[in-house]
Amino acid sequence: MNEIKTTQIKTPLRVPRLNDIMPSLMMILAARASALGVFPFGAAFFAASFDKSVAYVGIMAACAGILTSGGVEALPKYIIALTAYWLFIRIYRRRSEIICSAACGASVLLGGTIMLISDFNGLYDIFMLCTESLITALMYIVFKRSELMTEERSKRGGMSQEEYISAAISIGVFVSGLSGVGIGPISLTNVFAVYAVMVCALNSSVATAGCAGLCIGFMSALASSDAVIMMGVYGLSAVFACFMNSFGKPGCVIGYLSGTAVTLIYIRNIYDVPLSVIDAAVGAVLFLVTPSVVHEYFKSFFTRSLKVESVSPDLRMREYLTMRLRKTGESFSSLRECFVAVSEGRLRKYTDDVGVILDETADRVCKGCRMCGKCWQTDFRRTYKNVLGLIGMIETEGRLTEENIPEHFCEKCVRPGEFINEINHVYELYKRDVLRRADAVETRDLVAGQYGELNSLFTGMAGDIEDGFKFLEKEEEQIVDELDKNGIMPYEVSAIESTSGRCEVYLRLPPVIRRTAVEGIISEVMGRTFSYEETEGGLSKYVSKPDYTVDAAVLQLPQDGSEENGDSVTTFTVGGSEFYAVLADGMGSGSEARYESAAALRLLTSFLRAGFSVKTALGILNSAMCLNIGGETYSTVDIMRIDLYTGEAEFFKIGSAESVILCGDEVSVLSSSSAPVGILSDIRLGSKKMTLGEGDTVLMMTDGITEAGCTVSRTDWIKNLIIKPYGEMSELAKEVMDTALEKSRGIAKDDMSVAAVRLMGC
Repeated sequence: MNEIKTTQIKTPLRVPRLNDIMPSLMMILAARASALGVFPFGAAFFAASFDKSVAYVGIMAACAGILTSGGVEALPKYIIALTAYWLFIRIYRRRSEIICSAACGASVLLGGTIMLISDFNGLYDIFMLCTESLITALMYIVFKRSELMTEERSKRGGMSQEEYISAAISIGVFVSGLSGVGIGPISLTNVFAVYAVMVCALNSSVATAGCAGLCIGFMSALASSDAVIMMGVYGLSAVFACFMNSFGKPGCVIGYLSGTAVTLIYIRNIYDVPLSVIDAAVGAVLFLVTPSVVHEYFKSFFTRSLKVESVSPDLRMREYLTMRLRKTGESFSSLRECFVAVSEGRLRKYTDDVGVILDETADRVCKGCRMCGKCWQTDFRRTYKNVLGLIGMIETEGRLTEENIPEHFCEKCVRPGEFINEINHVYELYKRDVLRRADAVETRDLVAGQYGELNSLFTGMAGDIEDGFKFLEKEEEQIVDELDKNGIMPYEVSAIESTSGRCEVYLRLPPVIRRTAVEGIISEVMGRTFSYEETEGGLSKYVSKPDYTVDAAVLQLPQDGSEENGDSVTTFTVGGSEFYAVLADGMGSGSEARYESAAALRLLTSFLRAGFSVKTALGILNSAMCLNIGGETYSTVDIMRIDLYTGEAEFFKIGSAESVILCGDEVSVLSSSSAPVGILSDIRLGSKKMTLGEGDTVLMMTDGITEAGCTVSRTDWIKNLIIKPYGEMSELAKEVMDTALEKSRGIAKDDMSVAAVRLMGC
């Protein structure tokens, strides 16, 4: 339904101004244009685009145009029609396109009916009047849709297809208004028609330029019987010109003249065509000498470069999420700082405040003693020093007794036995309180560490949202074009590339489209192999295949006499772009060690699958294991991450056994010097990066393998195995396990686990 604008029209008449000259000239040209002996275009332009506050100027301009075209007899009809529409506008205060279009046609019908009363020749007159009224109503809509040409430059955006066609028809009408006007053998109608078609070809696509050429050609020759021929000439010439628009104005001219030459060659009697080579040449020269500033002005009608586009909803949402995540991370960071500050203050307070012991002991023993005033008032400094010495003896010897107490203290104190018992008791209470509070401080530090890791998590997520991907707008257009060439019309398309190199294309397609055909088209456009992944909510997802894949094998053997292996091993892929291999070795062997390693592996896997960075995941895991209530939980952790698009590998080793890497022809060994997770509240998280290629192999093992047959780690025999050729990684894993057992004389003295991974090209 067309929108109804409730803005009132300014009906009072005013004095003409300079900016009324151009609309008046356009009014004259529109009124001069004729079709089938009638002049419907002037009335349509007056109703659609002329300022009604100077309606009398428009009526006079229309009369001038009709008079100069030889339509003297029809002049009263159009004066009546224009006046009737102006009166209608004064009464009808709302603008509805359909109603105004009907009123425009009805005004011409009214004027023609009044004229038929005095001069009626038969039914043909009625038929022609109805046809003219219908044409006028339709042209009202055309002129209304092409008002883009007269809009304020700062408010103008790019043309839609509908506006473009309407503008081309309008240009054809104005050019047709130049019929009969020329300079010697040169027809201004043809010159400006050629010029307009070249402008369209320079700034639009082939289909759009061809359509514009057809419209301008047909409308410019509407007054003659050659309208269809001219439509073909201009349409084909526009297509040729558009093919050459990448070479600028000269290319358009060459293309247009070539198209004109081809069409004229195929017309049998070219002398009957109202287009001469001179007209085309003059139009081409005029096009070439037009200043670049003018062409830039024309270009503004075809592009949106002059329109200030609003920020896209996707960008606004990205900025909002980034801001919220960063602020949330800052909040957790502030909370962490508060916990750390409180912990440091409490530690200083309960470590340095030894006066608590003195006050409590004196209150229990010396209160009520007849010598209290002499000891704690008259001789305070000596008494205080002696008691501090006693506390020092307790700290060094563990307890104060009658045997180790200084004799000079017994000589001064009248209650030495009672004092010894109470100071030991108070000191014990004090130490317990300090230990309890120290545990609280340690727990508080661990919680602060958790908040710090959460801050890192939110900061990383904000970075991923802000910089983690980009939209491939150029590729989106190419995909649409290629799909269209293959008869596939997409309803929606979106192409995204992440920083890791993974590309995703989302398409909303008709349900009968073959996926393999779409995969081939997308792969050809993007220059890499794509495959269908899933369809959700009617949106099909196609993803780029990584450059590498992985052949991985895991083999485990429990310690002799144990039912369960205390090691936990897993391999998995995240997002189709990152491969992870994770080994966790719980302390000891059996079910208890299995529980520790499985818990660590489960937490790590969930964090990594959720998109956490390895360092953040390890930090949270370490804090969680340090906070374990009811017992100590330790586990080594060995992580390998491989980017399947680049081959870049990163290794994280926390108390784990050595890993052996075959990269090209070189064999290297990675080891760890840090403690297992769950022991220290602050662990060192270092990593080693290297780029792997096709065929490179990695062996990750627990100490049951590396220490097989000896008390220390030995990897020379593993280096000798990894350089051998193997068809599959399961063969390498089995040979490593068999050799380790052989070195242990067939007895597994510890849990044994090995993961063999080879990088392979897709």
